[in-house]
Amino acid sequence: MNKDIDNINNTDESVKKALDIMESSSEINDEQLQEMLKDKEVLQACRDIMDSSLFLQQKGGIELPNVEMELERFKKKQHSTRMRSNLWKTTIGIAAMITVLFGSYYLINSLTTPALEPITVFTADTTPQHIVLQKDDGEKIVLDEPQSNNQVVPKTAIAKSEKKELDYRQVISTTTQTHVLTVPRGESFKVVLCDGTEVWLNANSNFVYPTAFIGNERIVTLEGEAYFKVAKDAKRPFIVKTETVQTRVLGTEFNIRSYTPEDTHVVLINGKVEVSNTKGGSYTRLYPGEDAHLQSDGNFVLTEVDLDSYVYWKDGYFYFDNITLKDIMQNLGRWYNVNIEFRNKEAMTYKMHFISDRTKDLEHTISLLNRMKKVTVTLQGNTLTID
Repeated sequence: MNKDIDNINNTDESVKKALDIMESSSEINDEQLQEMLKDKEVLQACRDIMDSSLFLQQKGGIELPNVEMELERFKKKQHSTRMRSNLWKTTIGIAAMITVLFGSYYLINSLTTPALEPITVFTADTTPQHIVLQKDDGEKIVLDEPQSNNQVVPKTAIAKSEKKELDYRQVISTTTQTHVLTVPRGESFKVVLCDGTEVWLNANSNFVYPTAFIGNERIVTLEGEAYFKVAKDAKRPFIVKTETVQTRVLGTEFNIRSYTPEDTHVVLINGKVEVSNTKGGSYTRLYPGEDAHLQSDGNFVLTEVDLDSYVYWKDGYFYFDNITLKDIMQNLGRWYNVNIEFRNKEAMTYKMHFISDRTKDLEHTISLLNRMKKVTVTLQGNTLTID
């Protein structure tokens, strides 16, 4: 019996110390805090009380606590079943203070519990970002810088380089060359091929194409994202190859995104196209408004989509309709070339509608995201953090 009484006294003393600490948490110095952390009973009492407030914060935002529920939770942690009635007054006082203890929880728990690692969904590229044209002989021409006299690109392209456009329709050549155009993060670029096909390249894309089409097929290769408006030629199909997908058309408009094998989509705007995987699979025909998403087994899943999401980017806008926040932030990371980290894991799956002008700076886009009041987006250095 004496032992039980000692346990009650010890518990009361620990709780009293814990409450004193939490009531005056802003006045605690480092020496006092370290001494308190060595007292396991006091530290445990603080944690038990804070567990109740954290539980409420996670489940119901910052609403006032359910006192009856918190009394029960606290009693189960601090006392055996037969001792509950002896500490009723103490637990009532504790439950009444729960609403003012949120700050104290972080003071104690931040020093004793490792912080959760943020989830990185996009990583910035620290190398210089330039629009580069590479020719057959290996020569590289930076198109977003003044050209030197010994750098030769199509004459019509030189006049339009300030508009971020290359035009091969008037290039006269007896032979064909293979050009590789690299569009970095934060940029977009338009190419008009020799047959009049228009290609808009999104940020972080590589496009391989001939200066003249020879033979029965018009073949180009893409890594990244591009919008195609293909010139009609019934005798020569236009074929776009990516790492995992091959798209064949005669004359139409469509969008291809292929940054990774898992994120490979072909969306038909108008006309007809056929898609297949690059491992010899059969062709699948698309109709306007359909998205063909390549699966890991080599087959395609066809769904109807909002075409605006695949058109507006080439006109200078972010346009996302019912898209996960993770996908939205990856797009922003690619355009602004910043790291993207989620400290709120659940927020990655939020479906959102978002529109913004891509020509505006990053701070403008952040302010629009924060106005939606679903998450908090902050910029620290070159990293966007989502809470």
